[in-house]
Amino acid sequence: MSDPNRGWAGRTVLVTGASRGVGRAVAEAADRRGARVALAARSLGDLERVAAELTGPSHAVAVDVADAAGVARMVGEVEAALGSVDILVNNAGIGHWAPVTATSVEDFRRLVEVNYLGAVHATKAVLDGMVARGSGHVVNVASVAGRLAAPYEAAYSASKFALVGFSEALAVELTGTGVHVALIDPGPVAGTKYFEARGRPSQGGRPRQVPVERVVEAVITAVERDRAEQFVPRWLGVAAAIGAVAPPLHRFGLRRRYRREIRGRRGLDGRFP
Repeated sequence: MSDPNRGWAGRTVLVTGASRGVGRAVAEAADRRGARVALAARSLGDLERVAAELTGPSHAVAVDVADAAGVARMVGEVEAALGSVDILVNNAGIGHWAPVTATSVEDFRRLVEVNYLGAVHATKAVLDGMVARGSGHVVNVASVAGRLAAPYEAAYSASKFALVGFSEALAVELTGTGVHVALIDPGPVAGTKYFEARGRPSQGGRPRQVPVERVVEAVITAVERDRAEQFVPRWLGVAAAIGAVAPPLHRFGLRRRYRREIRGRRGLDGRFP
């Protein structure tokens, strides 16, 4: 007998950051699988254009995930329109590229508020209901930067490390409740505006970008097969393991990878001699 807790058809799915990129593609994949799809992001116009292309029941709500009260209201509106949230995909996120010396405290705060606390706000808003019903999935789209430090993206990396730690702790706490937590750790994703939004485009095709479809496949697999964590591509998991068991080797590799930036510090923020 199939487990209804591991499918999409007839279930209410809430996707944050759903107006473009991975979030939009996840919403479309959930729609194709017969889910009721709630879309959340800051731009209602963009969300409504996505919703117009879906074939099944959908609902779009504009929200800044950094606003805890706003997220709670958004979830209430979604559940009134589509029913209790069965699957939450925390995908909303922003990037930032600069050395720490040129990154303001406000930059650090904003990335934590969106990339980490945004997921906490949404999770808290749906979690009690999931536990009471004895079923549900929380899928957190983190990043390989949440497992391996990303120089010149310290604010981003730190926010994703926080999301990874939150996810791991929550997964253990929910053991036996019927509610599952999954982590998706992709490398840079193609077809999104991440590089432009972080303030620095991809340089020379490095690192190689991951197709959006690969990340969507990981989200689908997380729900249907109850996968706790997936790296996209898979070899990043090997790199993360090496970084965990051999930190000096990992740091050596990072210094080689970022040697151009290290040598050109003056050009990054103008304050190094």
